[in-house]
Amino acid sequence: MENKEHNPAVESLRQEQKTQRREERELTPDQKLERALKDTFPASDPVAEQVPITPGATEETK
Repeated sequence: MENKEHNPAVESLRQEQKTQRREERELTPDQKLERALKDTFPASDPVAEQVPITPGATEETK
């Protein structure tokens, strides 16, 4: 059975994730590297750019 109640928290989270994905697509490779360097802690950890994906999602929703 599908839950058809509107949940503002879920809607807010989805909107925030959509905004974050759009902002991520607009970053240049240098900006992505800079973000990865800032997000890497401690400094001994290897730098790894994070690319969030949803399994089975279309290109538009990634």
